Amino acid sequence: MPSIPPFNLPGQWYKGNLHTHSTNSDGKLSPEENVAWHTQHGYDFLTITDHNRVTLLEHGGPCLVIPGVEITARRKATQVEYHIISIGVREMPIPHLRDPQEIIDAVNSVGGLCFIAHPYWHDHTLDDLLPLHGHIGIEVFNTSCWVEIQKGHSSAHWDGLLRRNSLLWGLATDDSHWKYPDYGYGWITLRAEKLDEETVMTALRQGHFYASSGPQIHNIQIEGDQLIVRCSPARSVYAIGQYYYCPNSVNAWDNLGLDVTLEDIIGRSASLPLLTEATFKLNSLQDYVRVEIVDAFGRSAWSNPYDLRASRP
Repeated sequence: MPSIPPFNLPGQWYKGNLHTHSTNSDGKLSPEENVAWHTQHGYDFLTITDHNRVTLLEHGGPCLVIPGVEITARRKATQVEYHIISIGVREMPIPHLRDPQEIIDAVNSVGGLCFIAHPYWHDHTLDDLLPLHGHIGIEVFNTSCWVEIQKGHSSAHWDGLLRRNSLLWGLATDDSHWKYPDYGYGWITLRAEKLDEETVMTALRQGHFYASSGPQIHNIQIEGDQLIVRCSPARSVYAIGQYYYCPNSVNAWDNLGLDVTLEDIIGRSASLPLLTEATFKLNSLQDYVRVEIVDAFGRSAWSNPYDLRASRP
């Protein structure tokens, strides 16, 4: 029964945060304190992304620090602002407040990679996002935007792009500024054979990771029209695709009977036998699938999308 990438790849899992700030821009912790916190809390790699300034840090500890920056962009015709998270750059590749596509192209030209930060926080529309190309994806979850103004989830933006054939990755980050509890709730878990900058950058480009605010995805397998998901204990598991072609969710309460009410579910949530495996029948018209796990605390994990068309005869 074949697993899909990255669950079928050799190597091991590494935990990382790709969006956080220090005293070099508007963060409360120094770069060294930022790295120390992530090291103490089990992170394997980190990028400090201060605003419009690359923070370079000599660090020989167990947590790999990849340089990066959050670049402010603005499209002159519409005056729409974007924040471009740029990883693997050691100096500003282009001045900020330039067009977002110019910034993406400039980052790529020096060997870096980009993703679009907090599209819901910016109130981006699909018209704002669809013209952009050359970046790896968008933040599907941003802790700081969630805690601060309840605009941390951008799955609607992500699915809108996926539906329109933009096979982009979804990232979870903290965007931690350390002035309130905006740290430790958004990360990616990346599959790689070793922990160095080149290997991590390659895995990011190829989408060999999943995003999380708590749960773990252990495996995703596809055989014929069957999708099998194995995960840490979950309240619900979803196999999401375009339109209504995606199958119904699998939930911990599915076997409680037809007369179960929402009040029953909420009242019994602490005692429900949680799921660690779910099986779905995929619709032949479903072009892509991404898996989302939701645990008993409402925290999610998001797989990257898998193009179902590529595996069909």
